[in-house]
Amino acid sequence: MRRALLFWLLVCAGLPAQQVPQATDLPSHPFFIKNTWYIGGTGNWEYLTMDPQSDRLYIAHGISVQVEDVDAGTLAGEITGFDEARQVALDDTGEHGYISDGPRGKVTVFDRQTLKKVVEIDTGPNPRSMVFDPLTRLLFVVRANPPAEEVAAPAGRRRPGAREEPPAEHGIQSFVTVIDTQSQTVVGEIILTGTLGFAVEDENNQVYVSVTDRNQIFRFDAQVVAALLHVQPEGAPVPATESSSASVTEVSGAGNGPGTGPGTAKAAPPWVTLDWSGGHVPSAGEAHLRTFSLSPECADPASLAIDSAHMRVFAACNNRELVVVNAGNGEKVTTLPIGPGVDAVGYDQEHGLIFTANGGAEGSMTIIRQDVTDTYAVIQTLPTRQRASTLAVNPQTGAVYLVTDYHGVDLSHPGGIGTLEQTSVKGSFQVLQIAY
Repeated sequence: MRRALLFWLLVCAGLPAQQVPQATDLPSHPFFIKNTWYIGGTGNWEYLTMDPQSDRLYIAHGISVQVEDVDAGTLAGEITGFDEARQVALDDTGEHGYISDGPRGKVTVFDRQTLKKVVEIDTGPNPRSMVFDPLTRLLFVVRANPPAEEVAAPAGRRRPGAREEPPAEHGIQSFVTVIDTQSQTVVGEIILTGTLGFAVEDENNQVYVSVTDRNQIFRFDAQVVAALLHVQPEGAPVPATESSSASVTEVSGAGNGPGTGPGTAKAAPPWVTLDWSGGHVPSAGEAHLRTFSLSPECADPASLAIDSAHMRVFAACNNRELVVVNAGNGEKVTTLPIGPGVDAVGYDQEHGLIFTANGGAEGSMTIIRQDVTDTYAVIQTLPTRQRASTLAVNPQTGAVYLVTDYHGVDLSHPGGIGTLEQTSVKGSFQVLQIAY
């Protein structure tokens, strides 16, 4: 009996030494849900945008954009009158913000002090993700094509204000509408192949756009686009551009036609279309457009984040992987595991942390630490809540914000097994403040 007891003691003592430690928590200060703010509202939500200067979080939430004061934890205001708000982009002056409204095919300009609408700009169908470039003062509006509502619409019933798009000769074509924020008019558009997703920009004025159906990332230079579109902001340097192999076409400014709301942008002069889809010349756009392949590690890159200092792009993919890409040459650096149902990834440059909002299953947030340029490790998987799949990072405080709601079953309506449907609980829409 004594020998048996000694044997089991020796076996149990050796078990901890044989187990491989897994970094699932921060060493001393793990992240946690610090606050939950219930702000109400109805409908689906899309991207979150943080303004660290004013401590405001902009939430694209269905028919409105809710503005949360993250210092007080209260709703600071609301911008209403949208069919489906999708993203908010901010300029670098603190004066204006921009809201994409997908079903209406418009971008709304608003005053960030008063939250009043200034003007609406027609973009063409299905605007979603946006990037503001401070050097050229251009707003790049990503439009995935074809939008479902346009495909399903009967012939002759196109959405008012939407203009005809050229046929896709080489598969699906998407568009990037380019708005000059100084004149508040459309000055051009870029035609690209594939279904475009999320867009980000680095500190060198390079714009990156995910291509969800091809598992790729497109990269182009905002300064080069400005030169090709004949836009020259005051004080901006003139880039040296090679003769483009892309097709350049002058088209009328019909995109700024009559609209509703506080005002409509004045009719623009003829804009330039840059055809970088490869449909005319095999090397179309080669001088100005780079394509980075994410396959096979990344399926459906849902979102991007950028580390400008180290020239790294983080692609959050819907096969539960985060791919780190060299922003200079497009080579894959490493791949890390994340949770299911990701829609957003954020990067905190001050603390060297990457966050992914995984709204699938029960909901989680994956936290990855960047020790040096190319050394990454998952240090915490924080349980959050179902459908909390978008996020925004406050670079000044290190806090992270997610949104979600509760679903329940309305038992007041009779129904048997298999007939009851879950719906959003009224008033349950909430902001989660994540801190450590």
